Amino acid sequence: MAINIKNQRTVDAIVSLAQRYGTTYTKAVEVACDLALRTPDMTAETASLAKIERLAAEYRDHLPVGHAFDTDDLYDENGLYR
Repeated sequence: MAINIKNQRTVDAIVSLAQRYGTTYTKAVEVACDLALRTPDMTAETASLAKIERLAAEYRDHLPVGHAFDTDDLYDENGLYR
């Protein structure tokens, strides 16, 4: 069975993974797929939320010490966006 991968980013990832572990491209794909299949399923909504939370945490890590968000200017007294 043959698979033709036409996405360069995917090909680069397979090559990097194979080089990192000193294995073949086929074995690299097999290991990556096995790992992905063992990972609990996430709904698209849950995956998006996890990505947003990860990005927010990375952003917070780069803020000056003591910096706090003030959202009072974003919403009116009814909680609606201004």
